[in-house]
Amino acid sequence: MDIGLVYIVDGRPGRGLEFAQSCAVEAEKLGYQSIWAPDHVAFFDEYSSRYPHSDTGKFKFLPNQGHIDDLQVLLAAAMVTSTIRLGTSVEVVAMRNPLTRAREIATLDQFSGGRFQYGVGVGWKAEEFSAAGVPFERRGVRADHHIEAMRALWTQERASYHSEFVNFDDVIMFPKPAQTPHPPILVGGVSRVALRRAARLGDGWYGWKLTHDELAECVSILDEELEKVGRSREGFRVLLGAPHREGLVDDLDRYAELGVDEFMFGYSLSREHHAEQLAQHAQDLGSWLGK
Repeated sequence: MDIGLVYIVDGRPGRGLEFAQSCAVEAEKLGYQSIWAPDHVAFFDEYSSRYPHSDTGKFKFLPNQGHIDDLQVLLAAAMVTSTIRLGTSVEVVAMRNPLTRAREIATLDQFSGGRFQYGVGVGWKAEEFSAAGVPFERRGVRADHHIEAMRALWTQERASYHSEFVNFDDVIMFPKPAQTPHPPILVGGVSRVALRRAARLGDGWYGWKLTHDELAECVSILDEELEKVGRSREGFRVLLGAPHREGLVDDLDRYAELGVDEFMFGYSLSREHHAEQLAQHAQDLGSWLGK
């Protein structure tokens, strides 16, 4: 099972470009297989939407905290690394224009030497969609169409795609991504609808903060949905992430037994002591970084 690292680059003093690149360099040196950048474009002091991965329903961010754009963080990391894979954890795909994002992703994949992984989700914060001028309703269908449209742009010499939300004909988009046919698309979410989307449109599934029992249920549903569309988990990756906590390393054997191909630790890294934190974490992981 591969081990990855999710960390936030929020642009506060000491947590900008140098921080993003230093964390990436240290992670690669210590043997992590991947680094992941989270995504949100709009934050609010008050909101009624419920964050699905918190008991309180709130997203634990500080006042005036945000994100540097996820692709920009990964591009910065790509410039100072050579082997570690780079992923989004996860990007709200329905809020992006698929033509512009397809070009940006192709650029990142080219500049990183084919190391990008596209983690996508439908989003949970209605207020964020409203601020972006994108309807929150039917965002799942919109996300499906955006994924399909980007795949067309990456794989067709003259790309055409027609749906309720995206329409274009004979678009010339070069260069294509470095990876063939395109960077892996990893669909996030734990509902049956999300798992169905992963089975239909994804190269893998990205879960977050699940117990062993919850993961086993999701994997069982995923297998059912894959079978419905004539697929299996052969060549299909199962990824799971969680915020770092005491004892989480001890759970890795069980997660691997349940079929996880890659486990990502969400880590709050100090701007001054992140190298020491990562080294200690790598020591705690022991042979996992070599498996």
